[in-house]
Amino acid sequence: PQPKTFKIRYTPDPTSIKNGQRPDLLIDELDEMGDLQATIDASHIPLLSELDPHIMYLRWDVRLTTCATTEDIEGVFMFLDEHEYHVEKVHENPPKAALNKEKQPEPTQEPTTSKSAKPEKSATVRVPAARLDDLMDQLGELVIAQTRLEQIGTTSGDTETLAVSEELGRLITGLRDSTLAMRMLPIEVVFGKFRRVVRNLSEELAKDVALVTSGGDTELDKTVIDSLTEPLVHMIRNALDHGIETAETRAKTAKPVRATVGLVAEQSGSEVLIRVTDDGGGLDAEAIRMRAIDRGLLKAEDSPTLDSLHRLIFEPAFSTAQEVSSISGRGVGMDAVRRVVNDLRGSIDIDTKKGIGTTITLRLPVTLAIIEGFLVRVGDSIFVLPLSAVRECVEYSTVENERSSGRSMLRIRQELVPFIKLQDVFDIEGHPEKDRRVVIVGDGDARVGLVVDDVLGQHQTVIKTFSIFHRGIRGFAGSTILGNGQVALIVDVAALIKHAKDHATPKAREVA
Repeated sequence: PQPKTFKIRYTPDPTSIKNGQRPDLLIDELDEMGDLQATIDASHIPLLSELDPHIMYLRWDVRLTTCATTEDIEGVFMFLDEHEYHVEKVHENPPKAALNKEKQPEPTQEPTTSKSAKPEKSATVRVPAARLDDLMDQLGELVIAQTRLEQIGTTSGDTETLAVSEELGRLITGLRDSTLAMRMLPIEVVFGKFRRVVRNLSEELAKDVALVTSGGDTELDKTVIDSLTEPLVHMIRNALDHGIETAETRAKTAKPVRATVGLVAEQSGSEVLIRVTDDGGGLDAEAIRMRAIDRGLLKAEDSPTLDSLHRLIFEPAFSTAQEVSSISGRGVGMDAVRRVVNDLRGSIDIDTKKGIGTTITLRLPVTLAIIEGFLVRVGDSIFVLPLSAVRECVEYSTVENERSSGRSMLRIRQELVPFIKLQDVFDIEGHPEKDRRVVIVGDGDARVGLVVDDVLGQHQTVIKTFSIFHRGIRGFAGSTILGNGQVALIVDVAALIKHAKDHATPKAREVA
């Protein structure tokens, strides 16, 4: 095909830097398509005293001569909003015949030209993210107020108040679902940014690496999406630099010359699991151990578990690289990953096999605002379990407990399930009641029974994050305010399942 010239106006959104957009990589990709001439419009840059380093002020005017199509060029901008770019084909020195033809258009073309000149109506409205955040905060307070109204109606026995409360609850549920839907974005918004990252890194490292993505239509809260770019960049850089072997090493181990890095997302209950996988050499436990000893993180005589050893890669300034380069060696990557995931109330799992590869899984909440909760009572304290994690409730017999003292496994429909008593775990004083319950909760395929004094039913839970002084408390994911004004802690189910596995015994007890 004959080369064509296009004029491209690239106007990044002011918040594009915060969202992980890289204009330099985008311009480089356009440059690879053909002959590119770019000019930068810096007229919007304010005085130094007024400059915000997190705001994008630059604009680009690009003139590109290429054999690529308009669709190919627009594909470079596929993860940007339409207002951020404009692509226009340039018609230079048209033939005289064409000019004459333009002066005498066919009658049938008149209505078409006139109709196309009318601007199309937009089906969408752009709303600043801050307004959505404010709407969610107000909705959370409305949920708490409705819960208090319901509590008043129940206590007073006023049927009219209860009827109004129930109707208000239905309206709030619909409003909550609509508000959350507005905040949800497909994770492909993040995944799409890494194709260029992998391509550029593979060229710099002289490694043949392909990026494979899956589950891009999985949706997450915008707040979570906005925070994912940095940790995923660090994880991908680590996978390419430390995980993927050189072509010579892969050839010796009969591996395909082209390595694979995968980005996979899937929803699991109230969580979204994001996996970064590679088919490289896996984590070198001995190299991590030696580096940890050099750093003073371990003593030579220590014998940590393999999982504990692997998790040392998330320590600040930890790196096993022998030399500092532009890609690795400074140890500033995986520590940032852990920090962001912790701030999002998520967790990280590591699965690695020597010579086969590594999978790092980020477990993140779908939303950071409101969840459906399941209230349970232990002693005089009320706790909230995420309803999505609750599988079933069974009776807990005190007589059986006395008869099987010391056992920590339940047999439920021919399956052994470990159980723990929340009264013991949280060190709550009080006398165990006769008719206690076991709430079976699950995290993925893992299940555990939580022994509680009573179950109080479902509750729409507005999550209140802990202050900076209380974020280190293990076993809890936050707090909420009940209808009577009492504060209830939200239980971290994943942490309790891990605790149950660590303290379970192989004995079993029957549950009717």
